[in-house]
Amino acid sequence: MWDTLDCCSIMPRLSIDISPEEHQKLKAIAALKGQSIKEYVLNRALGDTPALDGMSEGEAFKALSNVLEPRIEQARRDRVFGKSLDDIRREERKRAGV
Repeated sequence: MWDTLDCCSIMPRLSIDISPEEHQKLKAIAALKGQSIKEYVLNRALGDTPALDGMSEGEAFKALSNVLEPRIEQARRDRVFGKSLDDIRREERKRAGV
């Protein structure tokens, strides 16, 4: 089936469930920054990742490794893995001011 479809014409979709209050906060923060919610969320999620355009597969994996290694080390030092997912979410929302 995928062989017959043009992969570039299919846009992947990401859906997350958020409360109405979270939606309003995202909408307000994005508006204050002159961005759409999509632009704001993508910038927050991908803002510190390197551009991969024109990179070979090996270069892209190295760039990804450079981004992830410090985060993995931080997690090991802080024992983040011992926290619940809800605890991590609360901390990250508090850190982000959301």
